[in-house]
Amino acid sequence: MNYKLLSIKNILLVFVLTIIFIIIFSTIIQIDKQYKMQYELARTKLEQITTKFVAKMDQNIELAIQNVHRLKEHSSILLDKKFNKLNKYNTFLLKNLMAENLHFKNLYYSHYIALESSFAKQLFKKPGWLLLVHKKDKWFKTDKYNKPKNMKKILHYDPSYSNDPSDPKKSWYYVGKQHRDVQITPIYFDEYYTKKFIISISQGLYKNLDFKGVVGISLSLDTLLEEIENKNINQTGGLFLANNHRGLLLSKITALNSQKSLFLNAPKRQSVNLYTDKLQLSFWESILNKNIPYQEIKNIDGEIYSISSKKLEHLPWTLVSYQKTSELKQAKLFNNSFFIMSTIIVLILLILMIWVLFKLLIIPISNLLKSVHKIKAPKELPIETSVVEIYYLTKIFSRMVMNTIRRNNEKLEYVRRLEIAQVIQTKQIQQTKRYHEELSKIKRDSQLTAGKLKKSNSQIQKVRVEMQKYKLETKRAQMKSQLATRVKTQFLENMNHELRTPMNAVIGYTEMLQEDAKERGDQELVSDLQKIHGASYHLLDLIGNLFDMSKIESSKMDLYIDTFDITPLVQDIATTITSLLEKQSNTLKVNCDNVLGTMTNDVTKVRQNLLNLLTNANKFSQQSVIVLTVMRKKIDNIDWIIFEVADQGIGMPEEQISKLFRAFVSVGSSVHRTGSGLGLAITKQFCQIMGGDIVVSSELGKGSIFSMRLPAHIEPID
Repeated sequence: MNYKLLSIKNILLVFVLTIIFIIIFSTIIQIDKQYKMQYELARTKLEQITTKFVAKMDQNIELAIQNVHRLKEHSSILLDKKFNKLNKYNTFLLKNLMAENLHFKNLYYSHYIALESSFAKQLFKKPGWLLLVHKKDKWFKTDKYNKPKNMKKILHYDPSYSNDPSDPKKSWYYVGKQHRDVQITPIYFDEYYTKKFIISISQGLYKNLDFKGVVGISLSLDTLLEEIENKNINQTGGLFLANNHRGLLLSKITALNSQKSLFLNAPKRQSVNLYTDKLQLSFWESILNKNIPYQEIKNIDGEIYSISSKKLEHLPWTLVSYQKTSELKQAKLFNNSFFIMSTIIVLILLILMIWVLFKLLIIPISNLLKSVHKIKAPKELPIETSVVEIYYLTKIFSRMVMNTIRRNNEKLEYVRRLEIAQVIQTKQIQQTKRYHEELSKIKRDSQLTAGKLKKSNSQIQKVRVEMQKYKLETKRAQMKSQLATRVKTQFLENMNHELRTPMNAVIGYTEMLQEDAKERGDQELVSDLQKIHGASYHLLDLIGNLFDMSKIESSKMDLYIDTFDITPLVQDIATTITSLLEKQSNTLKVNCDNVLGTMTNDVTKVRQNLLNLLTNANKFSQQSVIVLTVMRKKIDNIDWIIFEVADQGIGMPEEQISKLFRAFVSVGSSVHRTGSGLGLAITKQFCQIMGGDIVVSSELGKGSIFSMRLPAHIEPID
C-alpha cells in the first residue's frame, strides 16, 4: 500500500475541494428556489390584500347592522303606551342615543327614525315624523366630526318620504316597509336631506303585524371607498370595487402615474360598466361573480395583469386587486445577496481552518517525525494506520514503549507485593480503631436516649393537663353560646308578638283617620297620615325581618313545599311591584319564557326573595330600566331556576359587595343608605335554606346584577 498518497495533506486537500463544490452547488439550487418562492409569495400577497380589504368592509357592514339592531331596541319606546305622556323627554333621549351610536366610526354618517303617517298622526297629531341625526361635513377629518354634541339633529313633520315607492332616493324607507329583516339599499344620492352619495341599512318597526315605521343608518360612500381608491400596489397595481350583478364599476381609478392609467380609465365613480361590449373583455363577468385567488388576464392595452377577486358577504359587490405580472415577478421579497455573502464567508472560514490545521497540527507533526527518526529501538510492534506521518510516529514510539514496559513491569511486581503487605497491616489497624469508636458512640447514644425519654414523659403529662383544661373551657363556652341564642330567640319571639299587635292597631287607626280626613277635605292631614301609615308598614316589615332572622338562627325556619307554575308567579310579582317602581320613575322589563314549566319549592319564600331584590334595585335606581330575567338551566345534572335582577343604578365598589349580605349592616353612601340591612341577609339565608344561593356583580356608577339560583325541584322532608 502506497502510504505517501494517504498523507494528511492529500486527504485534507480532497476534503476541502469536496466541501467547496457542495457549497457552490447548494448555493445555486437555493437561489433558484428563492426566486420561485418570491414569485409565489408575491401572488399570495396580492390575494391577502384583497382578503384583508373585503374582511374589513364585511366587518364594517356587520357592525352597522348591529348598530341598527341597537337603535331598534332604543326606538321601541315609541311603541310604548306611555310614550305620549313622556313625549319631549323621549324625543330628547332618542336624539342623544342616535348621536352616541354614530360616534364609533367615521363610516357612520347618519341615523334616522321615520314613522308611518297614520302612526305619526296617532302619536303626535302630525302628518309625518322623521327624526334625522347626521354628522356635519365641515368637521370631516377633524376631532369634532365624531363628537355627538357637534352632530345635527333635525325633526321633520313632512310625510314626503313615504309618498313615492318608485323613487330610488326613498328606498331607505320602503325596503324597511316591505321586509321585516334588515335590508341594505343600493347606492343613491340623498338630495332631500343630506346631499350626499350614501347607502342605507334599514329595518322595519312592527307592533304585532302592523308596520309602524323604519329605523336605520346611512354610510358615507366617500368614507367607504376612500381607502380602496387611494390604495396603490407598487407602481402598476391597485384596487377597485364593482357591482357583480350589473357590472358597474363603483369606485374610481385615479391615474397616479402613466403605468397605472393603462389598466382601466375610470376618473369618476359609477362611470364604467365592465359588462358592456365597449371594453371587449368577456372575462369580467366570471371574475366578478367568483372568488378568484389568482388569475392572469390580458388587458385592452395588451399587457398581462395578475388579478385576485373576492365577493362581499352582505352586498352584491366584488373587490378586485390587480398588478402587472411583469412587475409582480420582479418583486424582491428575499435578498439573494445574503446567500452569496454566506457562501463567501463559509469559504473564508474554511481556508482559515486549513491554515490553522497546517500551523498547529501538520507542521508540528512533521517536525516531530524528523526528530523521532533519530531514535533507535531494539524491537518493533506491528502497527496499522492509514496516514503516513502517524504510521512512522507510532512505529518508532512503539519500540520505545515496549522496552520501557518490560522494565516497569519488573518494578511494579515488587511494588505490588510490598503494597499488599502494607494494605493488610493498615486494614487491621483501622478495623481495631473502628471497633473502639463504635463502642464509644453506642455508650453516648444510650445516655442521650435516656435523658430524652425522661424529658418526653414530662412534656406528655403537661400536654394532657392542658387538653383537659381546654376541653372544660370549650364546654363552658358552648353552654354560654347556646344559652345566649335561646334567650335572644325567646326575646325576639316575644317582642314580635308584643310589637306586631300595637303596630297593626296603629295601621288600622291611621287608615280610619285617613278616611275621616278625606271626608272633611283636610289634604294636609291626609298627607301626614299617609307618612305615618307608610312608616308603620316599614316598621312592621322590620319586625317581620327580625322575627325571620331569629327563626333562621334558631333553626326553626320551616319550608312549605308546593308545586307551582313559574310564569304566573313572575307576572304577579311584576304587577305587585309596579306601584313602587312608579315612585322612582323606573320601568320593569321581564324576560320570562312562557314554557319555563313548574317548580317545586317554598313559593312564599321565592316570592319574598324576588320582591326583596326588585325593591332593592328600585331603591338605588331612578328613571331607568330594571330587567328581571328568568331562565332554566341544567348544571351538573341538576335542574336549576335562575332569577336575575339587573339595574342601572349607582352600583357598588368591591369593598361594599363583601358586606352586602351581612345582617344589620347597611351598605351604600350616606345619601343612599336606607333600611336595617336585614332584607338581603334574609334573602341569602332563604336561598341557602331552599338549596340554592345568590351572587352579585356590580360596578360603581354602572349598576348591579343579582343572580338567585334555586333548584327546580326539592323533595319535601317528612
